[in-house]
Amino acid sequence: MPRRRKQKEIACPRCGSKEYEVIKQWQLVSPLPDKYGRITITVMGVVQCKKCGHKWKTVLSKLKVGGSGVEIEGKKGKKVIGEEKEEPRRVKEIVLDLDELDLEEE
Repeated sequence: MPRRRKQKEIACPRCGSKEYEVIKQWQLVSPLPDKYGRITITVMGVVQCKKCGHKWKTVLSKLKVGGSGVEIEGKKGKKVIGEEKEEPRRVKEIVLDLDELDLEEE
């Protein structure tokens, strides 16, 4: 399982206020999956402080989709949805009987 990082809350870099308004948001999709086969979707945004009016770009949340489930990383921590335990693979046995094969000799 991946390490869990404690995500800090969004605060204004100028005044430190945690009151903000999201002005614009967009998504970034990672081109390569992680070692568990999940694709990371990062939700970015332009936010504006309600106290001082300062605008800045920041990560609003992250989603890890695919593999064995969905992991959502947001302002309030991580949440795992639909994680399933992998069952061990069964070994397939192929048996060939050489007497049943039609071998033509020339």
